Amino acid sequence: MKEITARKLPEKKNPAGFSKTDARYWLAPGRLFKENGCPHYYCRFAAKGKRGRFALDTPNQRAAAAKAAEIYRTVVASGWDSALEHYRPEALSGAVKPATVGDLIEAACMISTARRHSLDAYTKAFRRIVSEIKGVAKERKYDALKGGTLAWRQQVDEIPLMDILPTDVQAWKTRRLRESAADPMAKRKATVTVNSLIRNAKALLGKKLLPFLEQRLRIPRPLPFEGVSMEKSPSMRYTSRIDAYAILARAKDELAETEPEVFKVLILAIVCGLRRSEIDHLLWRAFDFTRSILRVENTEFHQLKSEDSAGEVDLDSGTCAWFHSARAKHRKSLFAIESPNPPRTNGLSRCYRCDSIFQRANQWLRGQGVKDEKPLHTMRKEIGSIIANEHGIFAASRYLRHSDIRVTSSIYADKKRVVTPKVFCGLF
Repeated sequence: MKEITARKLPEKKNPAGFSKTDARYWLAPGRLFKENGCPHYYCRFAAKGKRGRFALDTPNQRAAAAKAAEIYRTVVASGWDSALEHYRPEALSGAVKPATVGDLIEAACMISTARRHSLDAYTKAFRRIVSEIKGVAKERKYDALKGGTLAWRQQVDEIPLMDILPTDVQAWKTRRLRESAADPMAKRKATVTVNSLIRNAKALLGKKLLPFLEQRLRIPRPLPFEGVSMEKSPSMRYTSRIDAYAILARAKDELAETEPEVFKVLILAIVCGLRRSEIDHLLWRAFDFTRSILRVENTEFHQLKSEDSAGEVDLDSGTCAWFHSARAKHRKSLFAIESPNPPRTNGLSRCYRCDSIFQRANQWLRGQGVKDEKPLHTMRKEIGSIIANEHGIFAASRYLRHSDIRVTSSIYADKKRVVTPKVFCGLF
């Protein structure tokens, strides 16, 4: 008689069919996670009206899945407090606390290796987005003398990070764009602003920082900007509407003798293509009059925008001679631009020592027909366009010290040369 044996049922091949109390559920893609730079898994789930995240303390996927199932069973059977007591006791003891906006900013500034001006931009962008989402009155934001700015900042910093959801950020972005939808120029400006704010604010929760932030704070999930995309950037191509030669010639006649510091600023912007912050802290020792070059480099007073911003700018004989003469008049000066204000070497806020000179230069340029929002930076774009026209796009990229030639091509290089097909000449 044939022996009857029990037929072995095939295992389920779809882990999604398992309960969260089963380790096999957690083996499905997208159930266990790793942060950038951290080899160990973590899990996150919702149960009994709450959401939580638990570190699984192992790089082994099967071991992590088993522990995740164990944690979920504890939550279902005994509640969140019991699970936290066993698997995240620091959450109950207060060692790792729920983060507020201020906590995040403080921790990120302590951990991040970004330059202080970049951190300043990140924190300003994040506070601005949060304040607009939560409706924090901005009237006092600009009242620094009477303490309004500090009070506004404290109010924003006390907002729990868990109260800023991706849907809030998405709604904020949509609202800002819709407010300017009727005016193409206003919408273009709003798109650039929104993208800039999101890009800067997201940097406080970057992948490289997050594992370290979570050792200090309880970072909620989802992250505030998770899934929030930036808008397609409008064309930023520079279109020249000025005659740089005529502007510099008038500046020489009107400013060289009466306002020499303003004239220096204009030369450094129009001829050398320096950024405002680079001009502000430019030292006389950066000039090599023997070789006719100007070195742009990090100093004890100023950190460049990036490592690629360092470089040498060739000076023509006339420009080199003019600065050599100006140097002879100010032998005891450390900085190329004279200012009564000392350099600010600590703190996060950007403070230009030559701010009044920059304002005067911008005022003078507007009087010459430069209507852009940042006339001095327009001079940098103009010289980039001139160099690209005379020597090519690669030379312009090096002259402006860009990290990527695509930046030069897409923004700074205007077409100045007339280009027409010669094959049809004389036909009409």
